[in-house]
Amino acid sequence: MARELILHIGHFKTGTTALQSYLDYNRDLLAEVGLHYAAETRKHAKHSALAFSLLRRAGVSELMHGYASPRPPGRIWQALFDEARALPDGHSLLVSSEEFIRLGAHPAAATLLRQQINQAPDLRFRVIAYLRPPQAHLQSWYNQLVKMGIPVGSFATALSTQMEPIHWDYALALTPWLEIFGAGAVILRPYDPSLREGDALYADFLGALGFPVPPLAEPMPGDPNRRIDPRRLAYHRGLNRVDLPRHVRELMNAHAQASLDSDDGDGPGRALATIRDEARRGIEAVAALPGAALDAETMLAALPDLPEGPAQDLDALIALMAGEIGRLRAHVVSLSGRIGVLEEAARREATPKDPRDPEA
Repeated sequence: MARELILHIGHFKTGTTALQSYLDYNRDLLAEVGLHYAAETRKHAKHSALAFSLLRRAGVSELMHGYASPRPPGRIWQALFDEARALPDGHSLLVSSEEFIRLGAHPAAATLLRQQINQAPDLRFRVIAYLRPPQAHLQSWYNQLVKMGIPVGSFATALSTQMEPIHWDYALALTPWLEIFGAGAVILRPYDPSLREGDALYADFLGALGFPVPPLAEPMPGDPNRRIDPRRLAYHRGLNRVDLPRHVRELMNAHAQASLDSDDGDGPGRALATIRDEARRGIEAVAALPGAALDAETMLAALPDLPEGPAQDLDALIALMAGEIGRLRAHVVSLSGRIGVLEEAARREATPKDPRDPEA
């Protein structure tokens, strides 16, 4: 039976980092059920060198994250094929990198991929990708770009001038994979927030490939790719434009997050639905009093509510910036006082001493 090579190609922001961490953390258990997470080119739990080698040879320089390996693509891919050929009959080798999906935006890199695949006619291939609704994907990708320190503009600017079209044109993103491997070899899965609950994403991924979830498998502790609080996104983007030491940037972001968290309160509080229900009952009760000249309909149309979307985010950002300005002002006052003391000491030191002064 032919050995199989499975390519998990992303998309970005579809739980790829969580999946890669899970596959790497549980690779021994997965190997027992016939799925081997490749050792060749694996770094930080993913296999991005396979994609980067093609992209760099195709002349791509953006978002290469410092990739500088001198190994040519052919040598890298041949080593991967050899690892697959060394597996027991019927077993599968798996590689994963969201960087693969970028080949749809770079036809020259896709051509190089075809050349590599043509060197392994003895292997069977499958491709798997997750897709999420475009707007949710784009907002999450924008958050990621800001978190990485990429000097992006506003969301509108980044969308129109700085993002590759594979982030909204899914047909383009999948074109090389469909053309090289055929539609029958490409598995597409929907990504939505419910997959982040428990083991849902891992079970969905392995089930789509026909493998069971090993009973003892568990996710790697911690959040492998925590996103920026959306309320802090503009603040973080502004810091990216300033040449600050890393520890200063991290401290400022920590202060900002603490400020935003303080707006959330210390406990669960009262649910909005409960507050609205109590207000409704109160209005109905007092409007029914004999001496009440109230327009109950008007009052009931204006029950307690919370600002949402841009208004809420702007309020949080203004509060955050006011706090930062106040903190900087306090530092300036403190430093001014210290500088004043030092200047006075220096002035006294420079003043000629009167020899008749007993303290001189």
